[in-house]
Amino acid sequence: MDLSKFEADNSVSCRLSSSIPDVCKTEDCCLGIDEAGRGPVLGPMVYGICFCPVSKKEDLKNLKVAEQNTI
Repeated sequence: MDLSKFEADNSVSCRLSSSIPDVCKTEDCCLGIDEAGRGPVLGPMVYGICFCPVSKKEDLKNLKVAEQNTI
């Protein structure tokens, strides 16, 4: 992934994307979304999204992956 344009001037927006994983097209998956930063007035915001098959939920628990809000 080439970030050189953003690294040269990080005052502009940068959008990175990837396709939905194939496993999420054939299995039920959960989606995690998180953000960090202060927002457009005080500073940059960063958003992250991840997909995970529901069948791997126990693996996430074993890795101590946790979030404040769960569905």
